[in-house]
Amino acid sequence: MKSELEKMRLLELQLFVIEFGRASQLGRSISKNKRKPKSGFREALVKTCLSLIKEMDDNELSNVKIRREIKKLSMKYDVSYGQAQKVVNVCLKQYMFLTQKYEFAKELDCPLDSTTMSGYKIFHNKMCSVDESDYKQYQNLFDQSHNPRILKDEIYDTQRICNYTARKK
Repeated sequence: MKSELEKMRLLELQLFVIEFGRASQLGRSISKNKRKPKSGFREALVKTCLSLIKEMDDNELSNVKIRREIKKLSMKYDVSYGQAQKVVNVCLKQYMFLTQKYEFAKELDCPLDSTTMSGYKIFHNKMCSVDESDYKQYQNLFDQSHNPRILKDEIYDTQRICNYTARKK
């Protein structure tokens, strides 16, 4: 029975990643890319997230590994670093909180989106134009204002909950 539960767990983790992919509406911003098929990116995104989740489960996850995997996705599928990072960072954040693996809080970056990026004077402030340098600049700024930087995403999370429940902040 344990093997069947583990098999089902893997399916649920894949669905976990897919739901964040859908919620991020990433497909819309990469659909204009004619050079690489979107389905290949989606499959790679799921595999990347599952691999990084396993790293967290095995207590081996590091910020260097996360950023390296985001860069690979960006380069291989010709999407911006900003586009590649969103689902990866959201999945890792959610998984850390759900499993209470808080020891990884300092390793995780805050997912970039219009909410977390607003108010900073960085030239590239749209997901499709954020490159690796911009990304690092945002994370450094978040590091200065939030400890750990993942907590910067509280504003976005609160907004999403309020929008869904039609509740005022």
